[in-house]
Amino acid sequence: MMRDGKLKQSCYVPSSSAEVIGNNLDLVTEILLRVPAKPLLKFKCVSKQWLSLISDPKFCASHTHHHPPTAPSALFLLNYLASSPQLIVPLKNEPMPITIPFLDHLNIPGFCIDQSCNGLLLCSSTCIDSTDLGYWFFICNPTTNHFKRISHPVHKFDKFHHPPVLCLAFDPLKSFNYKVVCFYQVVSGGYQIDVYSSETGSWGLNQIPFVNPPLKIHEWVFCNDAIHWCSLEENSQYFDVSSESVNILPMPPRCQLDITYFGGSRGHLHMGVGISRLVLEFDIWELKEDYSGWFIKYHLDLHSMRRVLANRCPLSVLSLIRAEKEDESTIVFVVDGRAMSYNLYDRRSKMLCDLLQKTNPYSAYLKFHAYEYFETLIHV
Repeated sequence: MMRDGKLKQSCYVPSSSAEVIGNNLDLVTEILLRVPAKPLLKFKCVSKQWLSLISDPKFCASHTHHHPPTAPSALFLLNYLASSPQLIVPLKNEPMPITIPFLDHLNIPGFCIDQSCNGLLLCSSTCIDSTDLGYWFFICNPTTNHFKRISHPVHKFDKFHHPPVLCLAFDPLKSFNYKVVCFYQVVSGGYQIDVYSSETGSWGLNQIPFVNPPLKIHEWVFCNDAIHWCSLEENSQYFDVSSESVNILPMPPRCQLDITYFGGSRGHLHMGVGISRLVLEFDIWELKEDYSGWFIKYHLDLHSMRRVLANRCPLSVLSLIRAEKEDESTIVFVVDGRAMSYNLYDRRSKMLCDLLQKTNPYSAYLKFHAYEYFETLIHV
């Protein structure tokens, strides 16, 4: 009996401990904060209390602080002949769907991704409503499937000029609020800049003049709280979101040859410059912290991979991903219809997925653009 009594007591204690932990909201919160975003969403089904906790904006902000979006889980892929991205290139050893699931239920006409920014997406769509000038804009979180429509600035755009260009500025390491910067052409010529803040939920009162915008104003990179444009000229420009000022951005030497990549990672702005995408050899330049110039960070020579490639196809760089440990930094590119990962330290490569099996035989010759996917619970 004593043995049975001890057995019953030992079986009861864990249940009592679990009950004590479950009733301690502070302890449950500390435990859930350490769970990655994707599985954490499934825990909403455990109880109403957990649903309320995980859905709380303050909890989501704390969770983002514990899991900052520094390394993307996947890339949303778009070829330049398509209107919206439909493929996913996984970057981690996790099962991923082939298509982008959050696009399936939105049911918005002409929906497409314009920009990825540290876990949030800036999206747009065509609309019939003439009062909205034929454009809708959204901020989306693909992890939670939440999205918010962004209103247009108060000022009306001239329909006979170019459509407005919107850029998302979001860095959760500095603030959990985001801004949307709108560049639009005015009737008198030139451009003006308006800034939307999620903190106030409105556009700013100041209209900032933009006298000499870059020719490719729709091609930008957000990094270090600034929007950067590349150029084939000696200098380009960047817009500092904090000070709301336009400044000069020097370009690397020889960028007139061929810009194979322009992007940012972990606060570093990079530009790939080479002779041709067919040569499989180019330099990766990095912008100095003081913006005084550039220096060569990496030199890529991928000729050794030619023996494993069936065709002489152009190389399309998707993303350069800086890791916390330098020897784990990689560059992801598409060549010969395959998405490849290349370690910038030990020069080892591996295939991430075969695009020929997902799309069509002409994928080997297409140029792709990638949108980084970070798992985050941040509210929009």
